[in-house]
Amino acid sequence: MIKRPLFMTFLAILAGCSDPMVEAIASRDTFAYAAVNDARDKPAFTIQAGTSCLVGKTLFGKVDAYTEVVCGDKKGWVLESENMKSSKSVGG
Repeated sequence: MIKRPLFMTFLAILAGCSDPMVEAIASRDTFAYAAVNDARDKPAFTIQAGTSCLVGKTLFGKVDAYTEVVCGDKKGWVLESENMKSSKSVGG
């Protein structure tokens, strides 16, 4: 049985290990998809050039790498993360 203080310490350490989100600006119009491996001809939304977003972790799909983005109230995944120029780290 794990003692409560030890368990709470473990949870605090685990929470601190999350990937930080990085603030970035879209250098050109970029499609964002609702999920990893979504059809390329069906983007969820387009990130307009000059838009500020938060960029997170990168996951590997069947063929491509997808990077998590949060742009205002929209969340999605981009294939072309090189279009997102990071400016600074926020959080974690």
